[in-house]
Amino acid sequence: MAIEVRRANPADVPELGGICYEAFKDISESHGFPTDFVSVEFAQQIVGMMVQREDVYSVGAFDNGAPRGSNFVNMWGEVAGIGPVSVDVNAQGQGIGRLTMQDVVAHARGAGYEMIRLVQDSFNMQSLALYASLGFDVKEPMSYLTLSDKNGADPNVRPATPGDLDAMDELCKSVYRVSRRGECDVALQIGFPGFVIERSGRIAGYLFGFGLGHGVAESTEDMIALMNTLGAGVPDSHSFVPLRNGELYRAALAAGHRNQKVCNLMAFGPYEDPQGTFCPSFMF
Repeated sequence: MAIEVRRANPADVPELGGICYEAFKDISESHGFPTDFVSVEFAQQIVGMMVQREDVYSVGAFDNGAPRGSNFVNMWGEVAGIGPVSVDVNAQGQGIGRLTMQDVVAHARGAGYEMIRLVQDSFNMQSLALYASLGFDVKEPMSYLTLSDKNGADPNVRPATPGDLDAMDELCKSVYRVSRRGECDVALQIGFPGFVIERSGRIAGYLFGFGLGHGVAESTEDMIALMNTLGAGVPDSHSFVPLRNGELYRAALAAGHRNQKVCNLMAFGPYEDPQGTFCPSFMF
Protein backbone atom coordinates (compact mmCIF):
# COMPACT_ATOMS: atom_id res chain seq x y z
CA MET A 1 0.00 0.00 0.00
CA ALA A 2 1.39 3.37 -1.09
CA ILE A 3 -0.93 6.07 0.21
CA GLU A 4 -0.79 9.49 -1.40
CA VAL A 5 -2.56 12.37 0.33
CA ARG A 6 -3.32 15.19 -2.07
CA ARG A 7 -5.82 17.98 -2.58
CA ALA A 8 -9.16 16.61 -3.79
CA ASN A 9 -10.66 17.87 -7.05
CA PRO A 10 -14.19 17.73 -8.52
CA ALA A 11 -13.42 14.52 -10.44
CA ASP A 12 -12.82 12.76 -7.09
CA VAL A 13 -16.19 13.75 -5.60
CA PRO A 14 -18.38 10.79 -6.70
CA GLU A 15 -16.04 8.18 -5.24
CA LEU A 16 -15.04 10.16 -2.15
CA GLY A 17 -18.69 10.94 -1.45
CA GLY A 18 -19.55 7.26 -1.74
CA ILE A 19 -16.77 6.33 0.66
CA CYS A 20 -17.97 8.99 3.11
CA TYR A 21 -21.52 7.64 3.01
CA GLU A 22 -20.49 4.02 3.50
CA ALA A 23 -18.01 4.81 6.29
CA PHE A 24 -20.50 6.81 8.35
CA LYS A 25 -23.25 4.26 7.70
CA ASP A 26 -21.03 1.38 8.78
CA ILE A 27 -19.83 2.87 12.08
CA SER A 28 -23.23 4.29 13.00
CA GLU A 29 -25.28 1.20 12.26
CA SER A 30 -22.74 -1.08 13.94
CA HIS A 31 -23.47 0.82 17.18
CA GLY A 32 -27.22 1.04 16.64
CA PHE A 33 -27.41 4.68 15.54
CA PRO A 34 -28.79 6.25 12.35
CA THR A 35 -26.20 7.59 9.93
CA ASP A 36 -25.56 11.30 9.47
CA PHE A 37 -25.80 10.98 5.68
CA VAL A 38 -29.25 9.90 4.51
CA SER A 39 -28.05 8.87 1.04
CA VAL A 40 -25.00 8.54 -1.17
CA GLU A 41 -26.22 11.54 -3.14
CA PHE A 42 -26.38 13.71 -0.01
CA ALA A 43 -22.85 12.72 0.99
CA GLN A 44 -21.65 13.54 -2.52
CA GLN A 45 -23.34 16.94 -2.32
CA ILE A 46 -21.57 17.77 0.94
CA VAL A 47 -18.20 16.56 -0.31
CA GLY A 48 -18.71 18.40 -3.60
CA MET A 49 -19.62 21.62 -1.83
CA MET A 50 -16.46 21.41 0.29
CA VAL A 51 -14.19 20.58 -2.65
CA GLN A 52 -15.45 23.53 -4.68
CA ARG A 53 -14.78 26.14 -1.99
CA GLU A 54 -11.42 27.91 -1.92
CA ASP A 55 -11.80 28.58 1.81
CA VAL A 56 -11.94 24.84 2.54
CA TYR A 57 -8.84 22.68 2.30
CA SER A 58 -10.08 19.34 0.93
CA VAL A 59 -7.82 16.30 0.77
CA GLY A 60 -8.20 12.75 -0.48
CA ALA A 61 -6.17 9.67 0.33
CA PHE A 62 -5.32 7.45 -2.64
CA ASP A 63 -3.82 3.96 -2.81
CA ASN A 64 -2.05 3.73 -6.17
CA GLY A 65 -4.66 6.10 -7.54
CA ALA A 66 -7.68 4.42 -5.93
CA PRO A 67 -9.55 6.67 -3.47
CA ARG A 68 -9.50 5.48 0.13
CA GLY A 69 -10.79 8.44 2.16
CA SER A 70 -11.09 12.18 2.59
CA ASN A 71 -10.83 14.99 5.10
CA PHE A 72 -11.70 18.69 5.16
CA VAL A 73 -10.76 21.77 7.17
CA ASN A 74 -12.72 24.99 6.75
CA MET A 75 -11.09 28.35 7.31
CA TRP A 76 -14.18 30.55 7.61
CA GLY A 77 -13.26 32.47 10.74
CA GLU A 78 -10.87 32.66 13.67
CA VAL A 79 -11.18 28.90 14.30
CA ALA A 80 -10.49 26.16 11.76
CA GLY A 81 -13.11 23.40 11.77
CA ILE A 82 -12.37 19.83 10.66
CA GLY A 83 -14.82 17.38 9.11
CA PRO A 84 -16.25 15.18 7.83
CA VAL A 85 -13.46 12.59 8.09
CA SER A 86 -13.92 9.21 6.43
CA VAL A 87 -11.94 6.15 5.35
CA ASP A 88 -13.04 3.29 3.07
CA VAL A 89 -14.52 0.55 5.27
CA ASN A 90 -12.23 -1.97 3.55
CA ALA A 91 -9.09 0.06 4.28
CA GLN A 92 -9.62 1.08 7.89
CA GLY A 93 -7.02 0.37 10.56
CA GLN A 94 -4.14 1.06 8.18
CA GLY A 95 -3.30 4.60 9.28
CA ILE A 96 -5.13 6.43 6.49
CA GLY A 97 -7.25 8.53 8.84
CA ARG A 98 -4.14 9.57 10.74
CA LEU A 99 -2.41 10.64 7.53
CA THR A 100 -5.29 12.85 6.44
CA MET A 101 -5.66 14.32 9.94
CA GLN A 102 -1.98 15.17 10.10
CA ASP A 103 -2.24 16.78 6.68
CA VAL A 104 -5.25 19.02 7.44
CA VAL A 105 -3.88 20.05 10.85
CA ALA A 106 -0.54 20.93 9.28
CA HIS A 107 -2.31 22.95 6.59
CA ALA A 108 -4.37 24.88 9.12
CA ARG A 109 -1.33 25.55 11.27
CA GLY A 110 0.60 26.69 8.22
CA ALA A 111 -2.23 29.08 7.40
CA GLY A 112 -1.83 30.69 10.82
CA TYR A 113 -4.57 28.92 12.78
CA GLU A 114 -3.83 28.23 16.44
CA MET A 115 -7.38 27.09 17.22
CA ILE A 116 -8.57 23.94 15.43
CA ARG A 117 -11.70 22.04 16.43
CA LEU A 118 -13.91 19.10 15.49
CA VAL A 119 -16.86 17.07 16.74
CA GLN A 120 -16.54 13.33 17.32
CA ASP A 121 -19.18 10.62 17.86
CA SER A 122 -18.73 9.41 21.42
CA PHE A 123 -19.43 5.78 20.44
CA ASN A 124 -16.51 5.79 17.96
CA MET A 125 -13.61 4.70 20.16
CA GLN A 126 -11.18 4.57 17.24
CA SER A 127 -11.64 8.20 16.23
CA LEU A 128 -11.60 9.34 19.87
CA ALA A 129 -8.23 7.69 20.39
CA LEU A 130 -6.88 9.00 17.08
CA TYR A 131 -7.82 12.62 17.73
CA ALA A 132 -6.54 12.50 21.31
CA SER A 133 -3.21 11.09 20.13
CA LEU A 134 -2.89 14.02 17.71
CA GLY A 135 -3.32 16.58 20.49
CA PHE A 136 -7.08 17.19 20.55
CA ASP A 137 -8.78 17.47 23.96
CA VAL A 138 -12.45 16.85 24.76
CA LYS A 139 -14.01 20.17 25.76
CA GLU A 140 -17.77 19.69 25.60
CA PRO A 141 -20.10 16.66 25.66
CA MET A 142 -23.15 17.31 23.49
CA SER A 143 -26.47 15.72 22.61
CA TYR A 144 -27.43 15.67 18.95
CA LEU A 145 -31.17 16.27 18.99
CA THR A 146 -33.83 15.48 16.41
CA LEU A 147 -36.05 18.55 16.50
CA SER A 148 -39.78 18.18 16.96
CA ASP A 149 -42.06 19.65 14.30
CA LYS A 150 -45.01 19.96 16.71
CA ASN A 151 -44.31 23.28 18.42
CA GLY A 152 -44.97 25.73 15.60
CA ALA A 153 -43.01 28.83 14.64
CA ASP A 154 -42.41 31.56 17.20
CA PRO A 155 -43.77 34.95 16.04
CA ASN A 156 -40.55 36.67 17.11
CA VAL A 157 -38.43 34.44 14.85
CA ARG A 158 -37.77 35.18 11.17
CA PRO A 159 -35.32 34.01 8.49
CA ALA A 160 -31.79 35.41 8.82
CA THR A 161 -30.50 37.75 6.10
CA PRO A 162 -27.07 39.14 5.18
CA GLY A 163 -28.13 42.41 6.81
CA ASP A 164 -28.23 40.63 10.16
CA LEU A 165 -24.59 39.52 10.08
CA ASP A 166 -23.14 42.41 12.10
CA ALA A 167 -25.59 41.97 14.96
CA MET A 168 -25.25 38.19 14.84
CA ASP A 169 -21.48 38.46 15.01
CA GLU A 170 -21.52 40.77 18.02
CA LEU A 171 -23.79 38.35 19.86
CA CYS A 172 -21.62 35.41 18.81
CA LYS A 173 -18.43 37.05 20.10
CA SER A 174 -20.09 37.80 23.44
CA VAL A 175 -20.77 34.07 23.87
CA TYR A 176 -18.13 32.16 21.89
CA ARG A 177 -15.31 34.70 22.43
CA VAL A 178 -14.47 34.33 18.73
CA SER A 179 -16.07 35.57 15.51
CA ARG A 180 -18.04 33.13 13.37
CA ARG A 181 -19.21 35.77 10.90
CA GLY A 182 -17.55 34.07 7.95
CA GLU A 183 -19.25 30.80 8.81
CA CYS A 184 -22.66 32.50 9.03
CA ASP A 185 -22.02 34.24 5.71
CA VAL A 186 -21.16 30.91 4.06
CA ALA A 187 -24.30 29.30 5.49
CA LEU A 188 -26.46 32.06 4.01
CA GLN A 189 -24.67 31.82 0.65
CA ILE A 190 -25.19 28.08 0.47
CA GLY A 191 -28.82 28.39 1.48
CA PHE A 192 -28.72 26.59 4.81
CA PRO A 193 -31.85 27.41 6.84
CA GLY A 194 -31.07 30.10 9.40
CA PHE A 195 -33.28 32.07 11.76
CA VAL A 196 -32.94 35.04 14.09
CA ILE A 197 -35.10 35.98 17.06
CA GLU A 198 -35.86 39.63 17.76
CA ARG A 199 -36.57 41.13 21.18
CA SER A 200 -37.36 44.84 21.57
CA GLY A 201 -35.98 45.61 18.12
CA ARG A 202 -32.65 43.81 18.54
CA ILE A 203 -31.43 40.36 17.53
CA ALA A 204 -31.38 38.20 20.67
CA GLY A 205 -30.27 34.97 19.03
CA TYR A 206 -29.77 32.99 15.84
CA LEU A 207 -29.66 29.36 14.80
CA PHE A 208 -28.68 27.63 11.57
CA GLY A 209 -29.98 24.18 10.70
CA PHE A 210 -28.28 20.91 9.74
CA GLY A 211 -24.79 19.78 10.70
CA LEU A 212 -22.93 22.86 9.49
CA GLY A 213 -25.18 25.15 11.53
CA HIS A 214 -24.64 26.58 14.99
CA GLY A 215 -26.43 29.14 17.14
CA VAL A 216 -26.17 31.54 20.07
CA ALA A 217 -28.83 33.30 22.10
CA GLU A 218 -29.28 35.63 25.05
CA SER A 219 -31.38 33.11 26.96
CA THR A 220 -32.65 29.55 27.10
CA GLU A 221 -36.11 30.81 26.13
CA ASP A 222 -34.73 32.44 22.98
CA MET A 223 -32.82 29.32 21.92
CA ILE A 224 -35.84 27.07 22.45
CA ALA A 225 -37.94 29.44 20.33
CA LEU A 226 -35.33 29.16 17.57
CA MET A 227 -35.17 25.36 17.84
CA ASN A 228 -38.97 25.10 17.77
CA THR A 229 -39.18 27.29 14.67
CA LEU A 230 -36.42 25.38 12.89
CA GLY A 231 -38.12 22.08 13.71
CA ALA A 232 -41.50 23.33 12.52
CA GLY A 233 -40.22 24.86 9.29
CA VAL A 234 -37.47 22.53 8.08
CA PRO A 235 -38.09 18.76 7.77
CA ASP A 236 -35.72 16.39 9.57
CA SER A 237 -33.96 19.18 11.47
CA HIS A 238 -31.31 18.60 14.10
CA SER A 239 -29.34 20.66 16.57
CA PHE A 240 -26.57 20.07 19.08
CA VAL A 241 -27.08 21.03 22.72
CA PRO A 242 -24.14 21.15 25.19
CA LEU A 243 -24.93 18.75 28.01
CA ARG A 244 -23.25 20.91 30.64
CA ASN A 245 -26.03 23.44 30.05
CA GLY A 246 -28.61 21.45 31.96
CA GLU A 247 -31.21 24.20 31.78
CA LEU A 248 -31.14 24.30 27.97
CA TYR A 249 -31.00 20.52 27.64
CA ARG A 250 -33.98 19.95 29.94
CA ALA A 251 -35.96 22.68 28.17
CA ALA A 252 -35.22 21.10 24.79
CA LEU A 253 -36.43 17.70 26.00
CA ALA A 254 -39.54 19.28 27.51
CA ALA A 255 -40.27 20.86 24.11
CA GLY A 256 -40.29 17.42 22.51
CA HIS A 257 -36.83 17.45 20.92
CA ARG A 258 -35.29 13.99 21.21
CA ASN A 259 -31.80 12.56 21.67
CA GLN A 260 -30.22 10.90 18.66
CA LYS A 261 -26.67 10.44 19.95
CA VAL A 262 -23.97 11.96 22.15
CA CYS A 263 -20.86 13.60 20.68
CA ASN A 264 -17.69 15.27 21.93
CA LEU A 265 -16.47 18.69 20.90
CA MET A 266 -12.65 18.46 20.75
CA ALA A 267 -10.11 21.25 20.47
CA PHE A 268 -6.49 21.58 19.38
CA GLY A 269 -4.77 24.69 20.68
CA PRO A 270 -6.25 27.52 22.77
CA TYR A 271 -9.85 27.12 23.92
CA GLU A 272 -12.05 29.39 26.00
CA ASP A 273 -15.37 28.05 27.26
CA PRO A 274 -18.34 29.86 25.70
CA GLN A 275 -20.20 32.02 28.20
CA GLY A 276 -23.94 31.84 27.72
CA THR A 277 -26.40 29.93 25.58
CA PHE A 278 -25.06 28.24 22.45
CA CYS A 279 -25.60 25.27 20.14
CA PRO A 280 -22.48 23.96 18.36
CA SER A 281 -22.12 22.73 14.80
CA PHE A 282 -20.50 19.52 13.55
CA MET A 283 -17.15 21.35 13.74
CA PHE A 284 -17.43 23.31 17.01
